[in-house]
Amino acid sequence: MMNSSQVDDPGDRLPVWLTICQSYGIVFRNLGVFMALALLPIVLTFTIQEISRELVIHWEWPRRVRLLLEEPFRWLFWTVFAVAWHRYALLGQRDTTAWIQFRVGWREIRYLFYSAVVAIPLLGARVPTMVLIQNLQELSAATALWLSLMALMAIGLGLVVLIRFSFIFPSVSVERPTGFRRAWKETSGASWRIFWVTFLASIPIGVIDRLLREVTLAMEPAVTRLGGGYFDNMLGRWMLGTQLAQLIFTFLFTAILVSALSLAFKDRTKWAPGKRVSPATA
Repeated sequence: MMNSSQVDDPGDRLPVWLTICQSYGIVFRNLGVFMALALLPIVLTFTIQEISRELVIHWEWPRRVRLLLEEPFRWLFWTVFAVAWHRYALLGQRDTTAWIQFRVGWREIRYLFYSAVVAIPLLGARVPTMVLIQNLQELSAATALWLSLMALMAIGLGLVVLIRFSFIFPSVSVERPTGFRRAWKETSGASWRIFWVTFLASIPIGVIDRLLREVTLAMEPAVTRLGGGYFDNMLGRWMLGTQLAQLIFTFLFTAILVSALSLAFKDRTKWAPGKRVSPATA
């Protein structure tokens, strides 16, 4: 990911561990702000999940339909929070004095667009992976190997694209002119450090998020068979608790990741609030 012809001065390199510690500080010293920015996205995400779950159960649709119903809304609510947290991490203040903040505007639309474009290689990796998982018993060893290699190559390409274009996201959030060419140039020579900062920072919260997600998925079939609502049996109440906890950790994970990326962006570009310029189309 790093261009060997562009090696930084050792004193000017992105400090990996310091940036990670600072990203945790931004989040856990400001949990009140986190709740103000995350509360409505969490509630809306939970509501959409429940509506989708009930529709799939009622109409006996395949599980894939539920994902198709949920994902656009989940992505939108995640974007709203991510933009708001980028702005808080970089500007040091919220956009409103109201306790709850939720905004969908041109910033969020551009952020969503760039997210969708940058995610294409990683989403493409799902195709050979799903074919491999669903048909593993019927596939020959050679075909399985090729599908595995295709998935790994797509994941590798996706990570390169994600890291090299990552500075688009903080730039869009603070209405700084940006684009694919500019982001590629700004991350040149620091790609590996940006990768390690974001990857290592996200591991602790990401692991907890994943464990809670797996526990929820394991409970869901049993709760569905029992019928009734969440409060009709003990297992339903436990599932409700794990669902809400998992959503909170999902947004905590996002806050840590966004904070780490914002700090890396600020370090590499020397951006400061006083240098903001009017939005420009990239």
